[in-house]
Amino acid sequence: MNKILLNSDIQDFINTHINSNIHELILKGSPFEGLDIKELIEQIEAKKKCALKLKTWFETPKIYYPNKLNIEQTSSETAALIKSEFMQGESLVDLTGGFGVDSYYFSKQFKSVVHCEMDSKLAEIAAYNFEILGVKNIESHNKDGIEFLKSCSDTFDWMYIDPSRRDAQKNKKFLIEDCSPNVITHQDLFFKHTKNVLIKMSPMLDISVGTTALKHVKTVYIVAVKNEVKELLFHQEKDFNGTATLQTLNSHPKNTEHFSFEIPQEENVEATFSSPKTYLYEPNAAVMKSGAFKLISTKYRLDKLDPHTHLYTGDEKIVDFPGKIYQISNCFPYQKKSLKKAIGGLKANVKTRNFVEKIEALKILFKLSDGGDLYLFFTTSDGKKIVVEVRLVD
Repeated sequence: MNKILLNSDIQDFINTHINSNIHELILKGSPFEGLDIKELIEQIEAKKKCALKLKTWFETPKIYYPNKLNIEQTSSETAALIKSEFMQGESLVDLTGGFGVDSYYFSKQFKSVVHCEMDSKLAEIAAYNFEILGVKNIESHNKDGIEFLKSCSDTFDWMYIDPSRRDAQKNKKFLIEDCSPNVITHQDLFFKHTKNVLIKMSPMLDISVGTTALKHVKTVYIVAVKNEVKELLFHQEKDFNGTATLQTLNSHPKNTEHFSFEIPQEENVEATFSSPKTYLYEPNAAVMKSGAFKLISTKYRLDKLDPHTHLYTGDEKIVDFPGKIYQISNCFPYQKKSLKKAIGGLKANVKTRNFVEKIEALKILFKLSDGGDLYLFFTTSDGKKIVVEVRLVD
């Protein structure tokens, strides 16, 4: 850490130029003697990335920032808050602490938190920021989390691990065994120190791969924020040998949509099918990731449009549906000539589900412009291509 960056005049410069043109700032050079412009730019760029993602850090004076890649890779504040609510107890160890966002929120649920970070610069930054944020119950260690466990005899109520999904060349990795640490090979070590482990995986990971590779998986959390899946979390409970539960949640500023089920339930039910009725139902991203396509039909008594179309329809409004509800105004067969007369030139939000043609090509073909309260779903029902005209239900 270069603590000169915390001087009031330099902090004022960073705040004043948070939205300035970076290339112009680089050309002007540093206005402060003994301070490289690269360090100033690093603080400006990283802080700007926190404006929406990490509002608490952005709004707290004299926070010190790592490079912007670290900010890109850290949990968002919303996701960290959600995740912290899955766990409570006396003590937690965060084996891959990073910038410390998760540890900060864990500290609100636990009496004591151990934050391990092997990168010395990042560990120093996180420890400093904890002080600035007024956190007193986080113990920081500049140490590899696995080595920390091997060298200590303590036990914890919970353990959290967010394996790095990039190699030394910063290339992305998606297989569990390619991430660092390799949680598959260290599971016995984890359970020597805790009964509960929460592991964050790539949202792209096939859930069945995770439940097969990891022992004692009790719950899989699929966390979406504003309908974008952000985190896939595997809760392992020592000696648990039952059926894993999938819990999905989709967080919005005004509400959070929940849906949960045990994995075999999806295999043991059958969906019903129908052409579009009064309402069209679109499951949120977390539910879609869970693969509960038949369960949605049976639980909410809705019909799927097609075995491979994950849209649902019914004549009644289901207020607690985990996703969006639209009222259907028209339904057209996908016949280009007649469709051009029916929808050509409309201002609409175009979506496709189980449909070969791409959205941009459809917008050009039918001269559709973006926006408004009208939605057009190009999809398949009973094996036939259709277009469903709808509007969102409040």
